[in-house]
Amino acid sequence: MSTLLPSDSLSQKTDGELLFLAQHPELYHADLIAAARRELRRRGISPDPAQPEPLPRENYILPYQEEQEPSLWQRPTPWVVLLAVLLVGGILYWKNMQSKATQAVVAQQEIEGPIELETVETHLIPTFDSLTRTQIAQEMRQLSPAARSEDTTATRKYRLLATRYWNAENQSAYLFKELKGDASDVGLAKQAPVVIEEWRRLTKALVYNHGLTATLAERMDLMRRAAYLRIETLQEIARRAQNDQVILDPDITNLADSAAQMRESLLSREKWNGRLRRATF
Repeated sequence: MSTLLPSDSLSQKTDGELLFLAQHPELYHADLIAAARRELRRRGISPDPAQPEPLPRENYILPYQEEQEPSLWQRPTPWVVLLAVLLVGGILYWKNMQSKATQAVVAQQEIEGPIELETVETHLIPTFDSLTRTQIAQEMRQLSPAARSEDTTATRKYRLLATRYWNAENQSAYLFKELKGDASDVGLAKQAPVVIEEWRRLTKALVYNHGLTATLAERMDLMRRAAYLRIETLQEIARRAQNDQVILDPDITNLADSAAQMRESLLSREKWNGRLRRATF
């Protein structure tokens, strides 16, 4: 610790030295500190350490930032309103166009008059299931009891094959009966491929050996030749209809008549026997 200095010696010290004495009381005697403070006050200097100047307000208070409102295009309400307007506008436009289209149709009908429905004649080849069963029964009556009972398995197979023959033959006979030799034949003639497919159900089955008896095999052979004759005739009819040509002519008629005679010989014992004697077909 420093010794006490006389007051006249303090007057010789600089302001800095006096401030050092006044501001470090832990180093010097209290009387010396008091004398140094008096001398500083005499010189017009405050012996107390200068207080730090307060910071500007903006340095220690966070500035208030006002929340910015979203711009117009970022808000959902305008978009909802826009979509609603577009939807309503689209509906009104569609209804307006529909109304104009309806008015145009009505105006066109008033100019052209009422629409007349055109009747188009259609031709569908019917089936002849009941007639087929009758024809097969008639066939069986032309056979002798011995021929019918010679081989029951062969007879059953013959009935199945004969059913295909008579289905196709009855449809062919119907088609040729309905042909009139005029422009109305075209629609019916275009059904010829349908009948051809019926004949092919028979010809596809006849490629196999069904083990028929001699009598039944002879009758089935006649059905085979009738099938190919009908197919040839029907193909020619279909071709003429496709090319807008006359459907009926003497050649077509002769082919159809030949097939019809084969059909009749299968149903009549007299005609069958006469066919055998003449060796026709």
